[in-house]
Amino acid sequence: MRNWVFSLFLLITVSSHAQIDQYLTEYTVTEEKGLVLITWTTSAGFTCEDIKINFGIDSNAQSVVYTYPGICGAENKEERYTYLFRDVVYNQPNYFQIDLGSFGLSPILSITVISVDGLNPKVYPNPATNNSTLIFPNANQDEASIKVYSVNRTSFTEVKTRNDRIVISELGLETSGLYFFTIEIKGIRSRGKFLFL
Repeated sequence: MRNWVFSLFLLITVSSHAQIDQYLTEYTVTEEKGLVLITWTTSAGFTCEDIKINFGIDSNAQSVVYTYPGICGAENKEERYTYLFRDVVYNQPNYFQIDLGSFGLSPILSITVISVDGLNPKVYPNPATNNSTLIFPNANQDEASIKVYSVNRTSFTEVKTRNDRIVISELGLETSGLYFFTIEIKGIRSRGKFLFL
């Protein structure tokens, strides 16, 4: 069973989008229960035009995954639209762009949806910094005991949580190096390791 536990949102800048900014006033991609929710708003006065949603796992190679035919918008108010993308490629960036036809292309947005299969915890990104996240399955929000050991076992940290993730800074690591960890939930233990920079 997969648990969808973490998403990373990254804006990739693309040059010269001045024209589209007149017609596309908002554009976001967010995780929605392991899928990607694409939301955009067209400005008042946007006229009938097919709107295409482009997707790819390479920011330079995308293809159309959905077309909203002849969206007319409104003359005197903004209109908001959403599309739920189900063919997510997990644990790597997914790139999206909106094509407003003759009105231009949006900037490219990227989102990474992390999946944890079974009891396999992950540290993302790894090598880790204090801003990385240790994620693990805990759908019922049971108490999780997380123990972290340095490679030579000279330091030891234990944290308890009912969440399905913990930011590495909460583990109180002070020295860079290789660390091992165990997570125990209701008597079931899983193990992993990460490099802390």
